[in-house]
Amino acid sequence: MLIVADLYKRGWSISKIAAEVRSRMNTTCSTRTIWRDIQDLLDEWRSLRINDVDQRLQLELERIDDAVCELWEQWDKSKENWVREYNKRTGIPVPVTDDKGQPVGEQTEIQTVKRENTTENVVGLGDPRYIAEIRQQLAERRKLLGLYAATKTEVTGKDGSPLIPAEKMTEEEIQAEIDRIRSSRNS
Repeated sequence: MLIVADLYKRGWSISKIAAEVRSRMNTTCSTRTIWRDIQDLLDEWRSLRINDVDQRLQLELERIDDAVCELWEQWDKSKENWVREYNKRTGIPVPVTDDKGQPVGEQTEIQTVKRENTTENVVGLGDPRYIAEIRQQLAERRKLLGLYAATKTEVTGKDGSPLIPAEKMTEEEIQAEIDRIRSSRNS
């Protein structure tokens, strides 16, 4: 349990903690066991430091609320109509001269001979990236509040054995399984 606590505080993933426990203790250990140990640790830490956990939770919720407020402001701003200006200048090279009108070496400067200014009225329809980020922040808020039902992801078979033995899988199947596991952990 001490190994799990130390590595979890360092931000290690459950699978990495399980591998480290296996190597240090020279024993079998499933990710499910590590997950249960982490839940026990969190329960213990909550009981010892309930105020600290509550304060951290409140801090994260406040950060999310601030981000969502700013995102809503930017969303509203992205819906405003605005004017786009284009400025185009056309010029010709002119030799640089001294006070007497004599050319100074081969230096030249550009003299503007034509200037075009155009404007375009842009209708603000709103930038959907703001709504996407608002949705993401609100999902994080719901996760912190524990509003989602628990999901079960089976990454091992009976007694921690692999669901499909890796020796019988092609490299493409192994990579597909790794991608499937990663996507199930991120959702």
